[in-house]
Amino acid sequence: MSSFGSRPPDFDLYYAAIDKQTRQTVAVGMSAPGVLADASERTGLPKDCFELRQIRREEWNLFSESDR
Repeated sequence: MSSFGSRPPDFDLYYAAIDKQTRQTVAVGMSAPGVLADASERTGLPKDCFELRQIRREEWNLFSESDR
């Protein structure tokens, strides 16, 4: 369980890991290293197979809703 509960803290910038081949967002979060680790764990691909990009809260919310 996250110490933040189900709601993200009030930050404006988050990170997204995007698969370099498919160009699909695989994971999002508040920590760049954590997002890459999550993407790698979800797909089984090495971390260097992902592009890291900063995103705004609105994009984080869209991905979080579709991931449920």
